[in-house]
Amino acid sequence: MIVALIASIVVSSNCVSFTAVSTDCGLDAQIEFLFAGPDSDHDYESMFLTEDGVGDIAAAFEKAGMPRGKPTSAKGCRFWPVGTKVKMEPDLWSLVRDMRDERKQPIVWTGGAREPDGAPVAATNMPLAVFALYNLPQSLMQFDDALDQGATYGRFQPAVKLPKGEKRTFKFTWTGETNGGRHEMTPDFPPEMTVGDAIKLAGALVQLDSPETKVNGFKEGQFFYRAFLPLESWRDRKERLTQPFEVRFAGGKPSLTVIKEDWSDPDATDPKLVESNPSFESVAKDDRTDTCLIYAPRAMKLAEVYAVRKLLPKSVANWYVFGE
Repeated sequence: MIVALIASIVVSSNCVSFTAVSTDCGLDAQIEFLFAGPDSDHDYESMFLTEDGVGDIAAAFEKAGMPRGKPTSAKGCRFWPVGTKVKMEPDLWSLVRDMRDERKQPIVWTGGAREPDGAPVAATNMPLAVFALYNLPQSLMQFDDALDQGATYGRFQPAVKLPKGEKRTFKFTWTGETNGGRHEMTPDFPPEMTVGDAIKLAGALVQLDSPETKVNGFKEGQFFYRAFLPLESWRDRKERLTQPFEVRFAGGKPSLTVIKEDWSDPDATDPKLVESNPSFESVAKDDRTDTCLIYAPRAMKLAEVYAVRKLLPKSVANWYVFGE
């Protein structure tokens, strides 16, 4: 059964078609969206604007039987989208060129981030993303890859020049193949595990982490697995772009180190780094940084490491553990 919904949308079983209008953003444009909603303020970096609203398109896909997936979430450390693979006609790569010629992952439908009532966030929030070419959580669909905005900027450009206002019809089909499920995993770093064992496990996970086996998120009260794989160069304060909190353990008790950059010398090309050891209570409302480096003995239980979270401001969201 084929049903025409609103304006250009046509729905049948496992299939959705809609019409979009060319923005003629130019062959040299650094595009970040293939499709954005009709009132998007990002038309200058979107190849097409859909005739129908984002909410209507989302409803059409669900009516066609496409289940919602799981969009990315920086806060939740979900850097891989999980959703239903869709085939687009015409082929995406007849319209877009990859300037870096990197791996071309398929398109997945996640349905994007949702409001508490289930409405798609993208329906009311700019850029009204229908198909972002990077991992924008609110975008209804995206590549099946971990692509942050900075890593993809400048990568994609239009492959063809289409006159402004020219309409094209696009068809999306679903065979029922879902990427994720048994190939998605949220690792467990239980409190009784030692720091040394956590580092070993994280090293194994980084080898698995891929579009085929997505390591997403973390269990409540724990750290994302990459917290146990900090760069050794971060130990050198002079090499850091910013100065995070530092926590060490002396006699089994945590102590705090705060590094302040002193730029008082007008002739200095680098700041003087001033170290202090305030109490945890004194920084309870200090939002100078969102990052903490923890230096912990490898034999220490993670329970003691996790407890540091309660000692620092809630603004600290990025945790990294060096095994000593």
